[in-house]
Amino acid sequence: MGDLGQIILGGITTGSLYALFLLGVLIVFQVSKSMNFAYGQVGMIAAFSAWFFYSEQGLPVPVALVIGVLLAVIVNSAIDFAAIRRIPAGRPGLDLVVTLGIFLLITAVMQQLIDANAHTFISLGADTRTEVAGVVVSMSDGIVIGLTVVTVLAAYLLLNRTSLGTSLRASAEDAGIAQAAGVNVRALRTATWAVAGLIAAVVAILVASRLSVDAFYMTPFLIKAFIAGMIGGLDRFWLPLVVAVALGVYESLAVYLLGASAGTPAVFLLIIVVLALVPKRFVNERNEVRA
Repeated sequence: MGDLGQIILGGITTGSLYALFLLGVLIVFQVSKSMNFAYGQVGMIAAFSAWFFYSEQGLPVPVALVIGVLLAVIVNSAIDFAAIRRIPAGRPGLDLVVTLGIFLLITAVMQQLIDANAHTFISLGADTRTEVAGVVVSMSDGIVIGLTVVTVLAAYLLLNRTSLGTSLRASAEDAGIAQAAGVNVRALRTATWAVAGLIAAVVAILVASRLSVDAFYMTPFLIKAFIAGMIGGLDRFWLPLVVAVALGVYESLAVYLLGASAGTPAVFLLIIVVLALVPKRFVNERNEVRA
């Protein structure tokens, strides 16, 4: 049971990272109806830049982390302001093409400015461990799970229990009517993309502290978070986040039972099975959110 408990804890921690990352995708999608395929690279900017500034330039780690986070927030806001807003109305799917191009651009720029190699990141508590009921829990696990719970609850309360949340929902439903009612739709949209950039930066830094950092390390993470969003529904709040945590546990169990190379194939097998079982719901949702 100790080994199984350890695997489940690892899955919950990974799934919490998926959920926290997906939260940024959800709030952007629900406010602007746009998908950002460069979202993982926005987070990569934060972690890779922070590594460069503290490792290569000798800045204190906290300063380097703050600079990295600020860069991610600025870049994500700029993606909306300079690219997404310029897409003509009635062109569904063009946001995917545009952000895929931005994905490639960010990757190439970071490889040129820093390098294309993988680097060890600071641990952020991964080396501090304690044993609970036969399961080893690191400080990093506690940070990830605790931060995810607090952030998700705060986002839910903000969206559903505040006047700001009401304005956000109104902007998402009909920006024209919301604007006529006195809501500053552009400011709210910019703030949403900025907050999403902050979330991407925090998640990417936490992921790097558990693995390593390079120009592509967030890409598999982005794909799996999107899978959870597609299964749970990007127009919902709780269900996709729960699916994200469950996906982390499922992936962890697949690795435990089938070997280290089985995690990613197991995830893609799951999405194929889910879409085969509920294709109508998925297609209907795609039509609704792109209408």
